Amino acid sequence: MSDDQPTIDVPDNGPFLVKGLKKLTDAQDQPIDMEKDVIALCRCGASENKPFCDGTHKKIGFTGVNERQETYPVREYEGQQLTIVDNIGACCHDGSCVDGAPGTFFRWEGDERVSVPDESDREKIIATIRKCPSGSLAYKLDGKVHDEYFSEPEIFMAQDGPLHVRGGVVLNEHSTTTTDHYTLCRCGASKNKPFCDGAHKDSGFKG
Repeated sequence: MSDDQPTIDVPDNGPFLVKGLKKLTDAQDQPIDMEKDVIALCRCGASENKPFCDGTHKKIGFTGVNERQETYPVREYEGQQLTIVDNIGACCHDGSCVDGAPGTFFRWEGDERVSVPDESDREKIIATIRKCPSGSLAYKLDGKVHDEYFSEPEIFMAQDGPLHVRGGVVLNEHSTTTTDHYTLCRCGASKNKPFCDGAHKDSGFKG
């Protein structure tokens, strides 16, 4: 990690502490002013000053504990065109994969979701995987994993949804599928904290 690479620290029951970030944008892709080198972004969902923390997490007893009981193996699905790598444990369930290539993403076999690489053309699959905000999907060509698409470190706030972290922002003390892009919960309801698991859709989160 280089000295100028942005980082995110995650205190147990507090906000995301982001250091060295140069680009923070809202849901309309408009820049948000950052006055300090270290900023605190709300992850309890209750701040009155979103996206920034205002200390409300202390008043409401927010806990950042990861409550997920299940563990999910990373699976690979080999086709004639490419191999799809699926880390379902990192999925934020935003649905872009199903919308982008519904023949490929996903088929259910019992409790396992299965990708079917040969049901869509290669370029369509690649374009769809590149839209996956959580980094749970990647692809292999000639044995090489492709999971890095962003050149500039940035955090984008989805409307009423998670933080989309892109471009190699390092999340300290937590393992990500790829540092190139991942999603962080800011509604406070995810059971896979600090990552988004789609809970904002049912929690009524606004921000």
